[in-house]
Amino acid sequence: MSVTELERTLRELVERAAPSGHEGELAAYIKARAEARGMEATVDPLGNVLCRLNSRPGGPRVAVFAHMDEIGLVVRKIEDTGFLRVVRSGGIEEKSLAGKEVLVITERGERIPGVIGIKAHHLVKPEEKYAVTKVEDIFIDIGTESGEESRRLGIEVGCPVVFSRIFIRREHRVFANSLDDRGGCAVLLGVLDAVEVGELRAEVYLIWSVQEEFSLRGILPAVRSIDPDLLVCLDIAPACDTPDLEGYSDVVLGGGPTVNLYTFHGRGTLAGLIPSRPVVSWVLEVAEEAGIPLQRNVFFGGLTDSSFAQLEHGGIPAVDLGFAVRYAHSPVEVCDLRDLERLKDLVLALLYRAEEGVIRRLHKDR
Repeated sequence: MSVTELERTLRELVERAAPSGHEGELAAYIKARAEARGMEATVDPLGNVLCRLNSRPGGPRVAVFAHMDEIGLVVRKIEDTGFLRVVRSGGIEEKSLAGKEVLVITERGERIPGVIGIKAHHLVKPEEKYAVTKVEDIFIDIGTESGEESRRLGIEVGCPVVFSRIFIRREHRVFANSLDDRGGCAVLLGVLDAVEVGELRAEVYLIWSVQEEFSLRGILPAVRSIDPDLLVCLDIAPACDTPDLEGYSDVVLGGGPTVNLYTFHGRGTLAGLIPSRPVVSWVLEVAEEAGIPLQRNVFFGGLTDSSFAQLEHGGIPAVDLGFAVRYAHSPVEVCDLRDLERLKDLVLALLYRAEEGVIRRLHKDR
C-alpha cells in the first residue's frame, strides 16, 4: 500500500462516523474490504470485526488490533426550544467544544449538522471571559424551533454526536477527525492488503475493536474467542513537537512508529500496560533488522485496548505500537502518513517472524 493508497483508505475511514457503541457503518466497510481481499471476516455480537489471515491448527496465535470508535457526545435532553443538551462519550476536552460544528446521528442513521452554541463575544461578562463552559451547560443548535421539530428529524435522547468530518492533506501531514484510531485501522487494512499469507508461521488475527473510548473492554469477547499467545495493539502516542509540549517527550511527527514502554491512567480508570520486557526487546530487534526507526514513548495519562486484554487467559504478553498524533482527543488531530506506512512495515515484519520458537521464548523469558 503506497502513501497515496494509505491516504485514500484513511480518508474513507474518517468519513464514516463511528462513536462508541455505534461502529456499524465502519465495521461494514472494513468487513467488505477484508472479504474483497478473499479473507475470512466476521463481526461478533458486540460489533468487533475479526479477520483470520490463515489457519495453523496447534500453532501459536497472534492478534493485532486497533479500535474503530471515536470520542463524541450523547444527547441527554431535547429542550422545548429544539436545542440539544449532551453528555460526553469518551475523554473529550470541554475547552475544545465551544463553537464547533457537529453531526447528530439520528435513530435512522442520518446525520443532522449543528453547532455547539457559544455566547456572543459582545455579551460576555468580564468574569466569563476566561472560563470554560462545562459540558452540562453547553447546547447544540441544529436550527430547529421546537423539541417536536427536532424529534421529527429522528433525534431522540441517546443519539450520538460526532464532530463534523474534515480531512486535509499537506505533503505527508493529515489534519482530520478521529485519527485516534482511524490511523491504526488504516494500518491494519494496509497489512491486510500487503501480507503474504503463505509466509506466516503463526495463526494471525486482525481485530478492529469497539468501545475503546468508552470502557476499553469492548475487545474482550474477541480476545476470548481467539485465545491468542501474543497481543499487538496499534494506537496513538501524543506528539510533543508543538510549542505547548516542547520538552515533554521526544515523540515527533515523522519520526517513525512508536513503542510504549509504560502506559497508565489514574483518573477514574486505574489501568495501563507495562509491556513484557522480552516482547519489547523482540520488537526493537525486528525494527532494527528491518531498518525501521522506532520512537520510545511513555504514555502517562493514557491507555489502550491492551490494558485489559492482557489479563485474559491467565495473562497474555502484549505490546503497544503506534504513531504520533498532535492534538489528541480534539476536533481535529494531525498525523504523518510516513509514520503509518512504517508502522505497517513493522507489523508485517513482526508477523513474518512470529513462529512457535519465538512465541515460546516470549512466554518463557517473562
